[in-house]
Amino acid sequence: MAAWLGRRFAYALLTFFGITVAVFVLIRAVPGDPVTYYLMQSGRGMSAPPEVIEQIRKTHRLDRPVVIQYAHWLANLARLDLGTSFVDRRPVRDRIVEKLPNTLVLNGAALLLALLLALPAGIFGAARPGHWLDRISGVSFLLLYSLPTYWVALLLMDLLSVRLGWFPLLGATSGNYGDLSGMEKLADRIWHLILPVTTLAYGQFAFFARFARSSMREVMGSEYLVAARARGIGETRLILSHALRNALIPLVTVLGVSVPFLLSGSVIVETLFAWDGLGRMYYTAVLARDYPVVMGMTVVTAVMTLTAYLITDALYPIVDPRVRLGAREA
Repeated sequence: MAAWLGRRFAYALLTFFGITVAVFVLIRAVPGDPVTYYLMQSGRGMSAPPEVIEQIRKTHRLDRPVVIQYAHWLANLARLDLGTSFVDRRPVRDRIVEKLPNTLVLNGAALLLALLLALPAGIFGAARPGHWLDRISGVSFLLLYSLPTYWVALLLMDLLSVRLGWFPLLGATSGNYGDLSGMEKLADRIWHLILPVTTLAYGQFAFFARFARSSMREVMGSEYLVAARARGIGETRLILSHALRNALIPLVTVLGVSVPFLLSGSVIVETLFAWDGLGRMYYTAVLARDYPVVMGMTVVTAVMTLTAYLITDALYPIVDPRVRLGAREA
């Protein structure tokens, strides 16, 4: 078992280095660089003397070959040094730590909401196949999963915020947040979370519900459940005590796969709703060609994604003895 998990960790490590190499090369292949952005922001355009431009490039080691730049970045990473932002000259690690809680709250709430709604919906569809609600829900799940995130975000913002005024349009807190009491601050945060969480969760809800529905139906047709029905076990007990656990085994893998989708969707949602998190910081860093921030964010998202996969690999043999047996044989 330990050897099997060790191989998984080695694969994750190789994948991590592959991701960092790809992003390091691709971000530098995009037209423009931090020097151009800095000069444009300062209003000087490219009218600065060539020696000034060259000196700025030397300061940030942009005049060296990409291989040397990557080796230097990797050496710093080994010391847990993610570098300094080209834009505001702050350590990248400090900026990530500052924004991380907002992103974790947003993604955690979206994942929890999606699961809490998807499991009952999937179980109901499997328990009553052919029911008119099951047919409607099946079409609805497919429709929800097909809707673009940015379109849903703009629709919710226009309808529920601009027209009806039920929820705030932008930001994570209100302007008078500092003057509120403890419970009022909590209510204000939840109020601001509703629209971005809904936008981030609807696709995952549809995916989880369809997956739970199909997995539950497959389990419901198993021979051991047919035998349990013959012994007079009620349908509710049959589902909750016998079928549900086996049906949720594949969901463990799906949860690990959902992490990168949530993180990528977070970039769109945080940018549109002006949510002060890692996704929005990632987007602005790419626009500014802020290479240290882009690479720091790449490290964080890669580690979070690969950790989710490793946890999934570790949990799967626990919930499914067949996988544990196969791992021992391997």
